[in-house]
Amino acid sequence: MSREGSASFFCYALFVKKASRQMLVLLCVALLCILLLGVVSLFLLCADARCPAFSLAKRQRAVDFVTCAALRFPVAQTHPPRCRVGGRTFYSESASRLHVVSPLDHEQVLLPLVIAGDVRVASGASLAYRLIDQDGYELVQDRMTLPKALSGQIVPFRLSVAYPRPMGTGGTLVIELLHSREQVQIPVSFAPLASVEVKAFFGNRERDPNALACDTSYPVARRVAIGENLLSASLRELLHGPTLSEQRQTFFTSIPQGVTVRSLTMLKDGKVQVVFSPQLTQGIGGSCRVVAIRSQIERTLRQFPHIEQIEISVEGSASGEVLQP
Repeated sequence: MSREGSASFFCYALFVKKASRQMLVLLCVALLCILLLGVVSLFLLCADARCPAFSLAKRQRAVDFVTCAALRFPVAQTHPPRCRVGGRTFYSESASRLHVVSPLDHEQVLLPLVIAGDVRVASGASLAYRLIDQDGYELVQDRMTLPKALSGQIVPFRLSVAYPRPMGTGGTLVIELLHSREQVQIPVSFAPLASVEVKAFFGNRERDPNALACDTSYPVARRVAIGENLLSASLRELLHGPTLSEQRQTFFTSIPQGVTVRSLTMLKDGKVQVVFSPQLTQGIGGSCRVVAIRSQIERTLRQFPHIEQIEISVEGSASGEVLQP
């Protein structure tokens, strides 16, 4: 091949190579545009049940429980069943005031039993609950007063409930909204758990009818899981207060309702420091009640042999200045 022919062939090869690269770039850009359009379509326009859950058009189609379930958004077997779309929740029974999200139907429950949900309240609304084992024995019965709220306002609730060792592996949780008599019954199964008893200390009107022994309190046993921090668990049971069955045995608490533990710290040489929420000292009058509150807290913690000194504080107050008679 002559020099002129070789040069022409070389130039042609360079042109083809350059054109191929340009075609390849154009092809990649076209594929990227098609992919981008597909993603945008899925995100903005796709409204079918087969579309992904993040599609805006699909989310906008969900306007109630029926459409939400039909579009295959997840349905949880709460009471009543609920379907969630983003930040919206639709219940199968829209007129229901009481919504229980924990435990679920046939859920295996632990210790303590966590009861959670929300209530569309009326003035003075209260919840009552009973846990019954498969033989019909009532393990625990109690109630909780919901916070004050405007009529029709939705108020969440969550509580942890200790219960005695059940007979068998199954049972039923019954929750009732007292002012409306609305009720749900939730079948549950009990997880096999290693447990231990701790004590919470309360006053007792039968043993001290005139409440003269201010610094005396009496134990009730509560069952907790072995894996729990027993100091924290005993304080939780103390702040829960006596159950209805314990109240029938004339147990009562001097600790105000709504008190929580802000921190619990184990220090050196058997000293423990507990910081409570401000409610601990709000609205308590009389030196006898102050002494009774301190007695309940200290006796509950001193059931553990390694506790030798207890420092009680309230959030926002100087240490050592609370519960002084």
